[in-house]
Formats: sequence, C-alpha cells, structure tokens
Amino acid sequence: MTEQVKGTIAAQELQGLLEQIDAREEDLRTRIAAEKERANAEMTSQLDGVVGDGADYAGARIRAGIENEMVERHLADLSALEAARQRIKAGTYGVCVDCGEPIGTERLHANPAALRCAECQTARERGALLTR
Repeated sequence: MTEQVKGTIAAQELQGLLEQIDAREEDLRTRIAAEKERANAEMTSQLDGVVGDGADYAGARIRAGIENEMVERHLADLSALEAARQRIKAGTYGVCVDCGEPIGTERLHANPAALRCAECQTARERGALLTR
C-alpha cells in the first residue's frame, strides 16, 4: 500500500479506517442475521396456530415491514462499505466524488463510506430538500 492515497490519507490512518470498515461490516452482518431470525420466529409463531384478531395481524405486518426496511438499510450500508474498499484499492478513497478535493479524515472516521466532502454533501442534501 502506498504511503498516501492521492496525498490525503497516511497509510497508518488508512489502516485504522479499514479496521473501522471491518468492524462496521461485522456489526451489520450480525444485525441482519438477528433481524432475519426475529422475522422467522415471528412467522413461525403465527403459523403454529397462534390465533389473533385483525389488530394482531396488522401489527405483525407493520413489524415485518419495519424489519424488512431495516434489513434493506443494513444491506445498503454493506454495499457502501464494499464500495469504499474498492475506492481504497483504486486509490480514490478519501477524494470527494463531486469536487475532487480531499474528504477530511474526521469525516471519514465518522463515516468511513463517505463519498463526498462535508460541503458537497451539505449542498446535495439542501438540493434534495428543495426538490421535495
């Protein structure tokens, strides 16, 4: 590995960020497994003859929807972390995809999968709010 990626991140700091990515991936995989297990247990209890009313059924559907959304969010986060690994390999990690300037290491430590510097991310979010 080079001493710096695009002159922005020292190798030692990059190693620390990789460790954060590893830890976050492990946490997400654990959460996904737990959500799937919880959903399976709930489905099994419903199939085991637990009789409920319409409200029970509606509540179960709402919980299942929320759990599915959480799993989808975790999968998207895993995908973003994998993309960060690919940027590390390509030597573009830590460089804003919009302006090409370095993403601050403080931001990368807060969000190792960050694609944009804080200014570009803020501008993007403000633009999204204006289009709603």
